[in-house]
Amino acid sequence: MEFKFTNKEMSILKKALADFIEIGLSAPQEAYLLNIDKGMDPKDADKIYKKENIQHWKYMVVEKKDPVYVLFDKLFKSPASKDY
Repeated sequence: MEFKFTNKEMSILKKALADFIEIGLSAPQEAYLLNIDKGMDPKDADKIYKKENIQHWKYMVVEKKDPVYVLFDKLFKSPASKDY
């Protein structure tokens, strides 16, 4: 089965999937906020977040194979797409 979507429809799908995935805080987001609260420089906290976020996405897409994360990655590419 093949679907064709307009750019506007793809934009809506991307937003809907991102919103669905982001219910609550991910572990990398929580760690980022805690690092900032502890006084870490925001640039350093951001570097750590980016690394941990890639690991989180790889876990969700490659290892856990969470259907929503896999669909998002397939349609739009995700941080997990960089290494596999």
